[in-house]
Amino acid sequence: MITAETGVYLQFFDEGESFDSELPPIGPFELLIIRHNRIIGDREHVEHDMLGAGSVERWLEAELELRRALGDEPGGVKRAHMRIRAPRGDIIVRFYDYAGDEAPKVPELGPFYAITVGKREVRADDKLLAIRATDMSPWTLTDSVRPGIAGINKADFSVFSLSARDPRAFAPPSPAVAATARTAPAASTEPAPAPVEVTYAEPQAEFVERRRVLREVYVARPEPKRDETLTPADVNLILRVDKLKQQELAEQLMIERLRREQHVSPEAALRTEALASVPMRFQPPVKERAAAEPVAAEEEEGEVPLAARILGLLWAGRLFIVTGLLIIAAISAYGYLKPRATAGNAPPLTFAAMGEKVTAAGWQYSVVSVERPVKVGATPATTGGYLIVHVTVSRKDPDAPIPDPSDFVLVDPAGARTLAFSATSDVYGPATGITWATRYALNATVQDFVVFDANPSTRGLRLLIRPANVEVRLPDP
Repeated sequence: MITAETGVYLQFFDEGESFDSELPPIGPFELLIIRHNRIIGDREHVEHDMLGAGSVERWLEAELELRRALGDEPGGVKRAHMRIRAPRGDIIVRFYDYAGDEAPKVPELGPFYAITVGKREVRADDKLLAIRATDMSPWTLTDSVRPGIAGINKADFSVFSLSARDPRAFAPPSPAVAATARTAPAASTEPAPAPVEVTYAEPQAEFVERRRVLREVYVARPEPKRDETLTPADVNLILRVDKLKQQELAEQLMIERLRREQHVSPEAALRTEALASVPMRFQPPVKERAAAEPVAAEEEEGEVPLAARILGLLWAGRLFIVTGLLIIAAISAYGYLKPRATAGNAPPLTFAAMGEKVTAAGWQYSVVSVERPVKVGATPATTGGYLIVHVTVSRKDPDAPIPDPSDFVLVDPAGARTLAFSATSDVYGPATGITWATRYALNATVQDFVVFDANPSTRGLRLLIRPANVEVRLPDP
């Protein structure tokens, strides 16, 4: 009896890992759904090593890695890459949105022998199917396998085999048919009846959303803090501080009570003349009273005119006034001369299409695709989302200055302009997976990402490449 192997087999591995240290493949799966580094899939029966070469320890480690990927075990997967294979080489890939497939719909791709899923790319038989900028970004399809689907964004994709979808087409002949063929007469005078063509209706694959199970998260309780015991020295110090505070408070209360009884305000001690009703303990010292008498005599002789005071203040601050006037004059001259110099050197405004190469100032630019994620990094969006533009940059002049995200401006249909996040913003970094290159080899194509704070539902947006003064119309959502 011949056993037909159907379904797909899943294998976890790390990039650059040797063949001996790789985990054995596990399966078979009729259908695998990949959703943001999570896997959804069930097995009818358990198989591990199709070649029978794996040890029990490697099988157990592969099973544990699968349970982490399915969410049955905490901690997340330890190996960042997955390899999916089928014994018959009939893998089919379908990209869609798990929450509800939205237009445009992507046709099924395949068949393939093997699928490799990494953090940022999906490859089928060494052909690049899709890429993404961050772990939470949707997949952006390429035209390596099927033309006309480049630039389409889909959040999820499923993998299955044709033999698992329709096992009857790959099943061996039944025992009854084989027995009938063996018992048929060797020769017959009657003509053989015409063979009956049997057609099997392809079962309709209906997608049913899996029941969501709330995982119980266990959190370790913090270690209770131990009560710190006070030493006798600490107790004595606390009592001394409290006693000093009480003495200080008692002295302040006594002074306030004496002032209220004498009917004298606290400002009376600052007067130059000695009041007969003020006790000596509330009057200023003798030296302070002697120094205050000449000043009071000058004030009584006559007040300084207001104009003289103003002139004195202006003369005292003459250095600050002159410095401020010079700075204002320099800023005004710069603002007056800069627009004229820029207007004389800027090329006329032109337009280009997606994927078209634009050359200016020793650099060559090309807009590849657009993403519209809702969240990127820790910086909250003011318009409800972000816009990530994939741009390829190629250096043509070794002396040309390094490009910057400020060289790109987003223009809406009303003409309003939005500047891109600077290269020092937290949206660029290892945490988000979005990087801005700082080194460019001559005639080498480098992938850059330009991030804008823009509403994801806005239509009719254009990207202005300032060095070339060229606008590129971006695809609508």
